[in-house]
Amino acid sequence: MKNKFYPVLFFVLFAFIFAACEDRSEISAPEVSTGTADFTTFVSLGNSLTAGFQNNALYESSQRYTLGKLIADQVGTSYEQPYISDPGIGSPGRIEMVSLSPAKISYNSNLGETINIGYSKPYNNLAVPGAVLFDMMDTTDFAQKFQTRRNPFFQIVLRNAAMGKSILQQAISLNPSFMTLWIGNNDVLGYATSGGVSPSAPTDANLFNLLYTNLVDGIVANTNAKVAVANIPDVKAIPFFTTVGPQMAVGIKGAIAQNSQIQGLIYEKSSGIGITKLDLADDALITLPAMNYASLLGQPTGKWYRDNNYPGLPSGVDTTKPFGFHPQNPWPNALILDLDEQANVSQATQSFNQTISNLVNQHSDRFVLVDMHAMLNQFRNAGVAGITFSGIRFSTSFVTGELFSLDGVHLTTRGYGVAANEFIRAINSKFNAQIPLVNVAALPGSLPLSN
Repeated sequence: MKNKFYPVLFFVLFAFIFAACEDRSEISAPEVSTGTADFTTFVSLGNSLTAGFQNNALYESSQRYTLGKLIADQVGTSYEQPYISDPGIGSPGRIEMVSLSPAKISYNSNLGETINIGYSKPYNNLAVPGAVLFDMMDTTDFAQKFQTRRNPFFQIVLRNAAMGKSILQQAISLNPSFMTLWIGNNDVLGYATSGGVSPSAPTDANLFNLLYTNLVDGIVANTNAKVAVANIPDVKAIPFFTTVGPQMAVGIKGAIAQNSQIQGLIYEKSSGIGITKLDLADDALITLPAMNYASLLGQPTGKWYRDNNYPGLPSGVDTTKPFGFHPQNPWPNALILDLDEQANVSQATQSFNQTISNLVNQHSDRFVLVDMHAMLNQFRNAGVAGITFSGIRFSTSFVTGELFSLDGVHLTTRGYGVAANEFIRAINSKFNAQIPLVNVAALPGSLPLSN
């Protein structure tokens, strides 16, 4: 039995930092030197992380601090983006507040407006929230993409096919001298955040290799640009998967203490039913959207199905049974990433990153790798203590960690500063540049968590 795709987020994920866990100060230089890198025309390709998505929406007050814009400001070059007025555009809306007592995510369903849609050239930031690797070269009509994928951002970012029928074509038309490329996250993240439901598998590894090779070949053959390429972090470290489960484990333990007949959380898998107490280090992962349903455990309810507009109950489901504690009213598959699904995610991420590394090495004269996967693992390994940078402690803790925004996947404004600095470090090292790091302490802080 399969549930519908839970459309809380566009994806992908994440960003990060440093070679050690101690406090590190920004590198300051008497003047900016870009070395052998030329930022005269700077173009960014990617998805929501490069677009500046935050709190489940794309909006101007976050876009002003995209990793590309922060880099552009550090080197003093122009950088045009498709700005959307606050509160922005998201699905189902921008997250305004997260409460832990009671557990609840609150949305602002109002929509912002495109501000500079009349800009006469392709934008410097051509990142499209929700884009997968295939989208970089896909020439499907932008309006049609909205109809088939319910994604308005292709039309907002790309606008006019006369500028180029694909993201890559529009980038090439600008004759970029330097590019950042961070794509492929959604090829595994969409599977992960939907609990392995929609899509039902990550992008095939061989197809990913073919598409990424074609993308790199297109950049190399049609531009002289130098390129900073980021790889794909491990989704298991992000707050989207690490926040709700531990809280539910406490509730399950209490329920078992009161009723010995309760075995644990009974959840729907791709095939069959699973049972867990969520009390092991290597266990199933509960998604952040589950925050609105965790308090219903043990109740006879079908709220999940009503909220997701099911025309009727799936076969075999009886909502008069205790939710999550009975095999006839199991915890929905879309709200949990089980161990088999985690293995699929890990295998895909490893394969995708090997493809990226191989291609960067093949073009090492022009390309440099930004190892976001390793950097995020440093944050995860640092735990609650985190890593202090410019007097600010960053960790992967939900909201209080300063790194991730209220959607649990995308970064805060300061988090994007951290990401920009990882790019700058790689650029400085590879191209003999002296670009000063972004002062993350000067960037706006994250929204508070409501209790």
